[in-house]
Amino acid sequence: MTSPNIHIPWNYEVQEYKEHDPFCEPGLVSVLFLSCGKPKLTSICLESTKKAASNYVGDIEWLFLEQGECEESYEIFKQFPADRKVIVRQKNYGINNGFNQLWSLSRGEYGLVMEQDWYNNAPTFNFIGRAIDILIERTEVGIVQLRSINDPNENWGFGKPEYNPWSVPDNDQYKVFSDKTLQNYEFLISQFPNGFNNNPCLMRKSLWRECGAFPEPKPGTDPRHGETDYQGRVAETGCATAHINKDVYYHAGGSARRLMEGN
Repeated sequence: MTSPNIHIPWNYEVQEYKEHDPFCEPGLVSVLFLSCGKPKLTSICLESTKKAASNYVGDIEWLFLEQGECEESYEIFKQFPADRKVIVRQKNYGINNGFNQLWSLSRGEYGLVMEQDWYNNAPTFNFIGRAIDILIERTEVGIVQLRSINDPNENWGFGKPEYNPWSVPDNDQYKVFSDKTLQNYEFLISQFPNGFNNNPCLMRKSLWRECGAFPEPKPGTDPRHGETDYQGRVAETGCATAHINKDVYYHAGGSARRLMEGN
């Protein structure tokens, strides 16, 4: 950018800094929405999140990254009604690369991390408000998981307590406790090590900064590599993980995806 006052002397010894972190606005929620083609599925799932998010009275910014070179999805994002919105288009460099882009552009204190194939099944439930209440009142919690505990389209339940203790609450290794917010909302909390169970989840930006960017795969390797590594980083922080204790998000996979896409 240029200025008509280019001859005004600038004193580099005097610097002014903002009184707050401009990339971490207190209370702001950044929806980090990653897509790769499949515009019909994207439209249905995004609309479900929009409806549920409308119950939240706080500030939200929406960040979309389309990495499938899909014009239809791009049009969906362009037409999405939001006061604060960012749209990024790029080739498919992998899930973690996409989320790193979105986190870097976000300005929220919290990030709602999600991909295009998660369907919100609770349109009248203020899930964002309840999750933020948990994060505000329980400072040891770094992540609030939003997946349905008994999602029939997800294979991460019984037999996998290291990834999900909620469906096996009697597990001796990772105890699950029930707690309540000041508004008397009941949620689940645990110290199990893999709190970052990918998405969807509401995560503190401070935790993402502490753990660093998601590990990206080397060129030429499977672009999905690196997701599990991040669970170890989160575990090393010692933060607790909470579960919203309600069937909020279901994975729109398998027969559900085929139904949505009309195949």
